[in-house]
Amino acid sequence: ELELFAKSSNVAKVSRRDIGYLIATKQLGATTVAATMICAELAEIGIFVTGGIGGVHRGAETTMDVSADLEELAKTNVAVVCAGAKSILDLNLTMEYLETKGVPVIGYQTDVLPAFYTRSSDVELTLRADTPEVIAESLKAK
Repeated sequence: ELELFAKSSNVAKVSRRDIGYLIATKQLGATTVAATMICAELAEIGIFVTGGIGGVHRGAETTMDVSADLEELAKTNVAVVCAGAKSILDLNLTMEYLETKGVPVIGYQTDVLPAFYTRSSDVELTLRADTPEVIAESLKAK
């Protein structure tokens, strides 16, 4: 399967809106965080790890360019471990969106949001966990 993906020139980027269509048409697809969360929930996988999530793009006030990852984080009961949102995004608006949707963002041994390629940003976090046990208990309590 890996070789099939690696050698194919026609692999679609798959988010929530695309899953049904790609399955119906038997096309290959690489999943976004949003689509991976859906698949994980269907497979009863409660947590997964990725590099970074999508977020609110700079200028979204006029373009409305907001990643479907954020909405999925609000509606799907799967925890995502990541190195923050991609640094090209508007990290403050991304955090505001997640806060509005009630998505907990817990910093592991940090008080600031990582920015994907860098360990820190200017965005302060309100939740911090210094041990994996605290995170595990938070997930259980959710």
